[in-house]
Amino acid sequence: MDNKALILGISAFVAAIPVAIWIPLFFKQSGISKITLAILFFIGILTAPALLGIQYLWGIYPQFDVATLIETSITKVSVMYIVLFVFFGMLEEVIKDFAVRIIDKKTLAVKTVNDALRLSILAALGFSFAENIYYLSQLWTSLSAGELFGVYIFRSGFTMCAHMIFSGIFGYYFGISKFSIDITNQQKLVGKEDFIAKFISNFTNKPLAEGYKEKTILKGLLIAVTLHAIFNYMLQYNVLIPVILFVIGGFLFLRFLLKRKVGHLVLLTDISEKKRSMFAKKDEDVVLELLGMWFKDKRYVDVLHICERLLERDPDNNVVKLFKAKATDQLEGGNAYQKILATVLKDKDDLSTRDRSVIDKYLEKKTS
Repeated sequence: MDNKALILGISAFVAAIPVAIWIPLFFKQSGISKITLAILFFIGILTAPALLGIQYLWGIYPQFDVATLIETSITKVSVMYIVLFVFFGMLEEVIKDFAVRIIDKKTLAVKTVNDALRLSILAALGFSFAENIYYLSQLWTSLSAGELFGVYIFRSGFTMCAHMIFSGIFGYYFGISKFSIDITNQQKLVGKEDFIAKFISNFTNKPLAEGYKEKTILKGLLIAVTLHAIFNYMLQYNVLIPVILFVIGGFLFLRFLLKRKVGHLVLLTDISEKKRSMFAKKDEDVVLELLGMWFKDKRYVDVLHICERLLERDPDNNVVKLFKAKATDQLEGGNAYQKILATVLKDKDDLSTRDRSVIDKYLEKKTS
């Protein structure tokens, strides 16, 4: 067997080991088709050669070589590195995000925020898997066995995890953006005005929900690129302890995002599946107004009560589900409401009677 082919094969085998470890941590109970996951992972693998292809084209057409332009235009080395890392971080995140968008467009795989987060992590795993093969095969003959093993451990444990963090955070915001209509409706009810979304909406002459969607996607990209640039900058100056702490903190943050109730909202892709509301539209608008008032006043237990009642009559109302999810996330934050939640929510029948009375009284007040 050709020596280069053998090195490539061994590199691919050892690079697959951390992938086999990481995937069960995030996809054990994802509910996403295994075929969809396999296709996305393969596309993610192709994103790394795509990035190398761009750099190859720069060699053929140097007038388009952005990296060289940055290196020659900025004289201060530290600033030059920052700009260079931001640029390459943006390039990598956009390419990985493109893979997720292709899959979602073809299969409608993103039904929840957590779906988008997990799919983005998988695209990052594919990217870093291909990247690890490239680095290991390139360094095989220039490093000792011990040095090569050290590179392998660091790239498999920390660099791969870092890629998942950057893409996962972007994926979270991409998932949030898909609920832009529900979120902007909920924001109106609590009296919250999003000036950036409003500006984008006015500038592009599109509905406010579209402005919020674009703002959220841009926010996710900026956070991912910034974190990516910080990570690369610290690696450049060989500050390994901060890098390790940075990656551990990012991984814990990803786990936190996966546990948030907002991440479990389900996007209905087929309108025919939506269950009919048993609430009159006028009455529902009035009670949603009550929800907004109570959420604004941080009466999260009361919000949960009303949400339970509303969802009995309108089970597919995502604005109500959003209120419920946000109220639950607030309660799980450890504030005083959580301590009394168990005593308040003991008896479902009593809860229903109590809340029906509250709703009826408020409706009566608004219509009189």
